[in-house]
Amino acid sequence: MMVMLGFGVLIARVTLAPDNISLRKLGSIVSGVGLLLLLFSGFGLFAKVCGNQFYGWVIVKMVIWVIFGALTVVINRCPKYSMVLFRLTIVLAATAAFMAISKPMF
Repeated sequence: MMVMLGFGVLIARVTLAPDNISLRKLGSIVSGVGLLLLLFSGFGLFAKVCGNQFYGWVIVKMVIWVIFGALTVVINRCPKYSMVLFRLTIVLAATAAFMAISKPMF
């Protein structure tokens, strides 16, 4: 939730008030803290469910986490793609949720 909220703040800043630095900082901080919480909780889930084996769904979730980290920079640097990136965040979040719930073994 915090990551999506942070991206929402960044996209709102890009579209409504591009010169507002405080909103940029707020969005970056909120999404960064959310990504850190996702990292800790993701490794906790990994240790509980998988033990020492890397399944495909774990790798997919790690790739999504790295993409989320890069999206903070891309949203700030390429404001003309903000709505496309917002839709991408929704798709990535849905994919990550599907992977966490169903845990496909591929």
